Amino acid sequence: MIRYIRKHVWPRIPTLHIQTASRISLNRLLKRQFEKLEAGLVLNVGAKSSSLRELIPHTHLLRLDIDSSNNPDICCDIHDFEWESNYFDTVVSIEVLEHLRDPERAISQIRRVLKVDGVAILSTRFLHQYHPDPEDHYRFTWDSLSYLFREFSEVEIFHHGNKAQVFWALINSGGRWRVFLNVLNPIISRFESARTTYPLGFVVWARK
Repeated sequence: MIRYIRKHVWPRIPTLHIQTASRISLNRLLKRQFEKLEAGLVLNVGAKSSSLRELIPHTHLLRLDIDSSNNPDICCDIHDFEWESNYFDTVVSIEVLEHLRDPERAISQIRRVLKVDGVAILSTRFLHQYHPDPEDHYRFTWDSLSYLFREFSEVEIFHHGNKAQVFWALINSGGRWRVFLNVLNPIISRFESARTTYPLGFVVWARK
């Protein structure tokens, strides 16, 4: 009976499908950055699905992923990306950087395939639990991201989250209480701060 509930009943509870407060605030920040873009040829690095396709202005969008089971347009490791230089108008990589063993090399590859004046938009984590997918290597700060993107001509780094959202993430990190607590996620996601020493993560906007 318990096994049946876990397999067939639990996944159908609507509140379990509400995004986390962290993800809601991140998506709100990403949408603001995507709105700055002009439609062009886009590479989406580490995209397991096409869920962001409608938000990213594009004339054509290619998905790159290392896992062939995700049916990417390009199946390879971004560290060893063999592609024509100065090719893409935009490169997007959402919640991937912390999983890469050599983020500096990956960012160098992203910059290489961008056209001159092309834009890269990446997001990554700072205060977040260990989440291997398949590995989890790093956490980043304003300083480390500024250094990693130093070769770009323009760089802006935006944070999302604060102490309140970090506290909420600890409370509502899993378990049965999510059935009730998830209802508050959209409200908690609105608790943003212009300044904080407790960011959940960052979005980087960088022009080549």
